[in-house]
Amino acid sequence: MATVADADESLRGEVLDPVRGKPGVLTALAWIALAALSVVVVFGCLAVRSDRARESQRQEFVAGAVAGTLALIDVHSATLDVDLATLKSLTTGTFADELKSGESAFVASIRDFAVDSDGRVDTAALASESGTSGVVLIAASAQVGNSAGESSARTYRLRIGVEEVDGRVLMSSVEFVP
Repeated sequence: MATVADADESLRGEVLDPVRGKPGVLTALAWIALAALSVVVVFGCLAVRSDRARESQRQEFVAGAVAGTLALIDVHSATLDVDLATLKSLTTGTFADELKSGESAFVASIRDFAVDSDGRVDTAALASESGTSGVVLIAASAQVGNSAGESSARTYRLRIGVEEVDGRVLMSSVEFVP
């Protein structure tokens, strides 16, 4: 004959452990937990990959602006044709148009005065970005000499607009900042 204690014991097992004896429920819960963990891992990996791509693009914007700035301020009368071709290859948009329209005056002033400018970029930082374009702030300096034997140190603060064109980062605008 069953006693109250026996009934109590059988009820306690059902109330306290409702899943025991139901392996299908445990398996389903395990699969749900595994699926949720997988989703979290996949989204985490995608976020890391996206951050790395953005950081890489930012570095490319700065590198493009630095290369263009050096091509602009590191020019020599003896290698002017090569220097100018390099500068042109690093420009696009309005700056390329401005360079083309002022090219003859630019070339004449460098050749006539035998200008030699040894430029360097002291620091560069990305100020803003939007899609495939950005703005880079640059502090640069150059030691400039000419045919008269004059030599002077110059410093430049520049705001360089860059755009990605066919996988290359090119200067689209140059503004000298006071």
